[in-house]
Amino acid sequence: MPLAALLGAGIGVAVFAIIGGVTLLSVYGYFQLSGAIYPRVSAADVNLGSLTYGEAVAALDTEWNGGQGLTLSDGTQTWQASPAEFGLALDSEATAQRALDIGRGGGLMGGLFDLLDALFFGGVEVEPVVSIDEAQARTGLEAWADTVRVAPQNATIRIEGADVAAVPGVPGSALDVEATLATLSANPGAALIDGTLALQTSSIAPEVADASPVVEQARRWLAAPLDVAIYDPISDETLVQTATREDLAAWLAVENTSQGPQVSVDEARIAPWLENVSATLGSPRSLDAAKNAPLISAALREGKPVTLIVSHGPTTYTVQSGDTLTRIAWKTGMPIWRIMEANPSLNADVLSAGQTLTIPSKDDLLPLPVIPHKRLVVSISQQRLWAYENGQMIREFVISTGIDRSPTQPGVFQVQSHEDPAYASAWDLWMPTFLGIYEAWPGFMNGFHGLPTLSNGVTLWADILGRPASYGCIILDLDDGEWLYTWAEEGVVTEIVE
Repeated sequence: MPLAALLGAGIGVAVFAIIGGVTLLSVYGYFQLSGAIYPRVSAADVNLGSLTYGEAVAALDTEWNGGQGLTLSDGTQTWQASPAEFGLALDSEATAQRALDIGRGGGLMGGLFDLLDALFFGGVEVEPVVSIDEAQARTGLEAWADTVRVAPQNATIRIEGADVAAVPGVPGSALDVEATLATLSANPGAALIDGTLALQTSSIAPEVADASPVVEQARRWLAAPLDVAIYDPISDETLVQTATREDLAAWLAVENTSQGPQVSVDEARIAPWLENVSATLGSPRSLDAAKNAPLISAALREGKPVTLIVSHGPTTYTVQSGDTLTRIAWKTGMPIWRIMEANPSLNADVLSAGQTLTIPSKDDLLPLPVIPHKRLVVSISQQRLWAYENGQMIREFVISTGIDRSPTQPGVFQVQSHEDPAYASAWDLWMPTFLGIYEAWPGFMNGFHGLPTLSNGVTLWADILGRPASYGCIILDLDDGEWLYTWAEEGVVTEIVE
C-alpha cells in the first residue's frame, strides 16, 4: 500500500479514537456531574440506569416494598405470605446508593472502565441490600407453625371385604423455627429476591407404629361364620341363620385413639342384618334389634354360641258364629281378662259374628327371660305332663287339670314363681311345691303343685290323678311335684294344649 494511503488510514483511526475518547469522556462527565446512575445498571431486577438517587429509591420501593408475595415451601406443600410477616424488606436507600456508586470513587480510569462495562458488556447488576428483623422473623415463623405442621398418622387397620389389613403409621412433620430462622438470617436476600422461603422441618414419629395385635384380634372374630339360633318359644321352633364372614366384617368398627386403633363390634351395624332375618319370620313374629344386637355382639367377641328369642306382636281375631269369650280364649291361648283388657269397649255377653278383637302379644305371657333348653307340655285331654330337656323327653307324669266350671287355660306360659307351700284362701288349700305359671285373673296365679291338703291335714284327690279335679291348677303326685319344683327354674316355658 502506498505510504500516503497508510498515513491516511492511520490519521483516520487516530481521529476516530480521539472522537470516541472525547465522547466517552463527555458521557462520563455528564453522569459524574448530573448525579445520575450509570446506564444499564440494575438491582433486584429493577433497571436503575439514568435515574437519580431519589428516583432509584422510589423505583425500588414500588417494586419490592409494595406488598409483593412470598411463597413458603416445606418441599411438599406451599403457602402464600408477605415478606413483612418475616421481617424482610429491601433497603431501597442502601441499594440505590450501591447503584449510584458504580463508576464513582475509583478515579477517572475506574469510572471509565465501569462506564464501558455498563454500555458495552451487558450492564452492571448490583447486589441488593435486604434487611431482616430477626424478632419479627421468629414471630412470623411461630405464627405459621400450626399451619405448616403435618400431624403423624398412627398405624391402624382397614376392613377389606372379609379380611383385615394393617395400615402402617406415617410420620408427620413440624416447622423447625430455629433452623429456618438461621438459614433466613444467613441470606435474607435469597428469600426475598427469589420469592421463596424454604421452611426447615423436623419429623414427628407416630405414637403407634404397629397395629398388628389389633389385626390379629379382629381376625379371630372373623375366623368363621357365626351360626345364630333363633328360638320361637310359642311354637318351640328353632331356626338357624348364618352370618357370613362378610357380614361379620361389616359389623366391625375401627376407632383410632391415642393408644392406637381399637376394633369393636358396632351393634348399630348388626341391626340391618337382624331386620332382614326378621322379615323372613312372618307376621306377627320378629326379632327386636335393640334387644338382640348386644347378644350377637357378645357372642362374636367371646366366641360363644348365641340364641335369640323371637318376639310376637299383637294379632286380631274375627268372631265366628257361636263364639263365646271363653271359647275365643281357648282358641287363642289368651286368658279372658287379657282379651278384655285389650278391648276395653268389649261387651263380653254380646259378641257378633265378624266382630274384630285385638289379641295381645303372646310375649305378655312370658315376662321372664326364656330358658330355651327346657320345656313343659301339658295335655288336658290326656291328663299328662311331659318334661323336655335339650329336645328330649326326660319325664312323664300323670296329672289332674281343672274341672269344667274352673278349667285350666290352654296356651303358652312360663314358670314365674316358686312357693312351698302356697295357700289358696278361697278353698282353704295348702299347695306344696307350687310353681306359678299364669294369672287366670289379675293377682290369681294358677300353676303346678303336689297333692293339696286342707287346713285339717286331709290330702285331696290322691285317688283321682289322671282326671280333671282342680280349680285350674295342674296337680301332681307329691314326689313328682318335688322333682318338678327343683328341675323347672323360673323362665321355663310351659305349653298347655287341649
